[in-house]
Amino acid sequence: MGVFLIVAQCLTLAIAALNLKSTSWQILSCSTVLALIAADMAVSHTGTGYFDYSFGGTLGAAVLDAIRFLLLIRPLEEYRHETDKVPAYQLPYIQRFFWLTSISQRGIGWSFKADHSVPSVEPYHLTRRAFVTSRLRRIFVYYLLFEGVRMYIRCNPVFSTEAPLLSQGYFLGWLNIMAIPWRFYLGLNWIHSLMAVIAVGATLYEPQSWPVPFGRLKDAYTIRRFWGRTWHQFSRHTLTLFGPHRQKHRPWNHTSSPDFKVKEREPWVKSYTRLCNAFLCSAFMHTCGDVVLQFKIWGNTLPVTTSLHKASHPNVIGFSIPFFLLQPVGVLVEDAVMEAGKRIGLKKRGWMKVVGYLWVSLWISYSVHSLVQDLKNAMLIAYPVPEGRGTEISRRHSGLGL
Repeated sequence: MGVFLIVAQCLTLAIAALNLKSTSWQILSCSTVLALIAADMAVSHTGTGYFDYSFGGTLGAAVLDAIRFLLLIRPLEEYRHETDKVPAYQLPYIQRFFWLTSISQRGIGWSFKADHSVPSVEPYHLTRRAFVTSRLRRIFVYYLLFEGVRMYIRCNPVFSTEAPLLSQGYFLGWLNIMAIPWRFYLGLNWIHSLMAVIAVGATLYEPQSWPVPFGRLKDAYTIRRFWGRTWHQFSRHTLTLFGPHRQKHRPWNHTSSPDFKVKEREPWVKSYTRLCNAFLCSAFMHTCGDVVLQFKIWGNTLPVTTSLHKASHPNVIGFSIPFFLLQPVGVLVEDAVMEAGKRIGLKKRGWMKVVGYLWVSLWISYSVHSLVQDLKNAMLIAYPVPEGRGTEISRRHSGLGL
């Protein structure tokens, strides 16, 4: 599993290091990479629906990265690290390749970093020993919570049947809806912390290169801030690259200093165009998760039927799309309300943030419900035996469970 993905990612960087000028060669090389990723969607399965869907999202991100590096930008010319002394395109090929492998998805230390959204490492954790200690604590806490959510999903019968998530009442229904997103959030936190301990403990990176994977929850008092500052930390830059609004940057043409960014407020039309493009790309990424589940469903044996109608595999591709297309609508509504508040003379107060947190919680819970419900059903179709129970069932059939 994932062999084609690894080859595709290495090939993307190897081609990007060539800094091709011919549009034809760029399209051909990008098509080759995309074909490898598409092949991985068809043949790679993890054994559980949750990880199949997550892996599909990773493949979707790889597609966007391939288009980003091979068609949209020239990273050797448009990117610059704060330690660079000369432009990357002046380096030998091997150095250019490894320079590309060091590009941070979040832009930490790079010219495209969004300073307002990436959280910094706490000052008292900047020493290597203090940082490793803090991340070990995070691993313990987040892994414990992750296993708790995983146990809740495994023991709750609503996740192993086609029953609606809200069938157990409002409170348990809310827990059911948020269980899968929280599982992802907690899982990525402890895995990221483990990688940070290894990278910093082995002196491969400095502590400031490994901030926490998500932004602060206290910043998420609007839908726009929830997505831009709290949730979309790893894919924010890639998602905002697509569309006619993108401007090319030539950092070496401005100044020799790494602090060359010019900050200016975008017109609202440009801002909304960027926002809509970002959610379209996010919808595409998650639809790749749908596709991986669909290939698993197509590979399952069709049920035996005596009816005149031929049994067929259900289609699950596309269930992820509505949730992400709905988010710009929520941003538009809240922007309209805030603008109306400004016009009638309302000033920022502490209670407004409380209302904002409540609004974001209600909106995300409401809009994500159909996504989680359809994801649960798709996982049950792809893997009829609920997660973690395949071994138990096989033991019972073999007599070992007696």
